[in-house]
Amino acid sequence: MRYVFIVNPAAGKKDPYRSFFPYISNYLKSQHISYTVHKTEHPMHAAELAAEEADKGDPVRIFGLGGDGTLSEIAAGAAGKKNAEVGIFPCGSGNDYIKTFGNEADFLSPEKQLSASSKTVDLIRSSDKISINLCTVGMDAKIPIEVAKMKRFPLLSGPAAYDIGLVKVLLGKLGDELQITIDGTKIYKDSFLMAVAGCGRYYGGGYCAAPEALPDDGLLDFVLIRKPALHRIPKLVSLYKAGKHLAAKEFTGLLTFCRGKKMEIEAQRPIAENLDGECKFVNHASFEIIPKSLNFIVPAADNA
Repeated sequence: MRYVFIVNPAAGKKDPYRSFFPYISNYLKSQHISYTVHKTEHPMHAAELAAEEADKGDPVRIFGLGGDGTLSEIAAGAAGKKNAEVGIFPCGSGNDYIKTFGNEADFLSPEKQLSASSKTVDLIRSSDKISINLCTVGMDAKIPIEVAKMKRFPLLSGPAAYDIGLVKVLLGKLGDELQITIDGTKIYKDSFLMAVAGCGRYYGGGYCAAPEALPDDGLLDFVLIRKPALHRIPKLVSLYKAGKHLAAKEFTGLLTFCRGKKMEIEAQRPIAENLDGECKFVNHASFEIIPKSLNFIVPAADNA
């Protein structure tokens, strides 16, 4: 088994290569384990590096040091490669995908990570990207754009930055006229606040958007939320963040939840799209499950 580490030096508040990788390398040396380490230099570099390592064909474990964006890139590079297993040491600002599997401390443990087994999980294909966690359009896809603007303020990151971004978006125009088609048969036309397609459950530094999503069931969890009256939004956001929205009476008439394999979205004007935190404006969005397409390393809890 080969071990490869792909470090995003721009992740989180401190360069993980300097602040955390020495801890990993010391453990590897103590166990007499050889390894290769790469540092990313530009967007999608992690995907390129992961693909190069996986394409060698031998058994390889590729660990990222970074956040959800780093993991998403590595997953895209290793997608469909049965010889490759992918893990993440969460060093980003949100670290949301791992919340579906366990606590952050286990994922930060070199001992647990290197002794862990992997499980086969699903991925999401959009028009030009492969994602691992959640894809969305609408209000919540505008928020990361605002969050990105705050990166020049070092004290604002993770949940705090997301919450401030939310407030800024709420002060703008809400609702998009969308036609949403699920699995080619279910069609919804309305003014939507947002639409979510999830393999994972959390995003935005802890918002539980798809609380019942399973990362390995071959289905996407779809959550569609219609535009509410403005005064109702604070309460709705609170429930949404806590993952209580699917059954909350406050969402009656506003929320549609279902599972399926593909969601297509047509908009009358450009809408914000969020693919694992990578955001842009589009007129059409498509999210489709890629079942059982990545071997994801999951450390056991409590030294089990």
